[in-house]
Amino acid sequence: MGAVGLQAVHAASNTSTSDPMSSLIDKLVNKFNLNKADVQQVFDDNRAAMDAQRQADQSAKLQKLVDAGAITATQKTTIEAKIKELDAARAANKASMQGLTDTERKAKMDAERTALEAWAKTNGIDLTKLQGIFMGGHGRPGGPPPSSSTSTN
Repeated sequence: MGAVGLQAVHAASNTSTSDPMSSLIDKLVNKFNLNKADVQQVFDDNRAAMDAQRQADQSAKLQKLVDAGAITATQKTTIEAKIKELDAARAANKASMQGLTDTERKAKMDAERTALEAWAKTNGIDLTKLQGIFMGGHGRPGGPPPSSSTSTN
């Protein structure tokens, strides 16, 4: 039991260094004299539920596009796989993105947008039909703008 408790505390402390909610978790733990690992678990479970809901919403939006004939069922599957790939890449690159300047971060995001546009073209997917499907930086919804866009984001 001691090893399990140490692992839970270690996991909670590791999460808190990269979790933007860590200060709120610490405040709750201190104010209400709670177990930090338990509070962290509540936050982690909530985040997982929100992610699952986001995925379900995305799948439903994609299905509506299939039903409307805007994309094929095969394209829907391809898009869902790409979303999972992008989510994994974002998670893996989170720390390195935080260390970049605004200019470097924008350049990296522009390169990722260009790569996504090339991927879409290769797969015969019109990204303008997918607004709100692909997630933007910092959890903001919205796919990449069309290539002719003059967006300054």
